[in-house]
Amino acid sequence: MGLFKKPLTPEELEQKERYEASKLRLMELHKTAKVIFYIDEVTVDDISHRPVLIGEVGKGQLKAGDHMEIYTCEGLPAGTMTIEAEEEREERHFIPGRTIRTFCFPKEEWDGYIAGQLLIRKERSSHGTNQQ
Repeated sequence: MGLFKKPLTPEELEQKERYEASKLRLMELHKTAKVIFYIDEVTVDDISHRPVLIGEVGKGQLKAGDHMEIYTCEGLPAGTMTIEAEEEREERHFIPGRTIRTFCFPKEEWDGYIAGQLLIRKERSSHGTNQQ
C-alpha cells in the first residue's frame, strides 16, 4: 500500500457528491422532524389488503390521524400519508431478548411504500411558540 490514493473516477465522484447531498438532507430532516418513523418492511394486510408499514419510531410518537411526509432513503420527498392506526407488538426471539416493532396502517391507498423510506412529521412553526 502506497501513500497515494488513486483519483476518483467521474462515476465515483458523482456517487460521492450524491451521498454527501443525501447526508445533508437527512441530517436536516432529523433536526426539524417532530416524529420520525423508519420503514423496515412493507406487507399487505390479509383481510383489508391494505399496506402495513413495519418499522421503528426513531423520534417522537406516532398517533392515529397524524399527517406524515414520506421521504426516500436519500432524503427526497416521495409523497404524504395519514396514519389510520398504529400498534406495537413485542416479538420474542430464540436469542435471549425481545424487540418491539411498530406497525403503521396508512389511511390512504398508495402502492409506493418501500423499505428504507422515512415518515416524517415536522415541527410546525408558530412564530416563536411551540405547538404540537
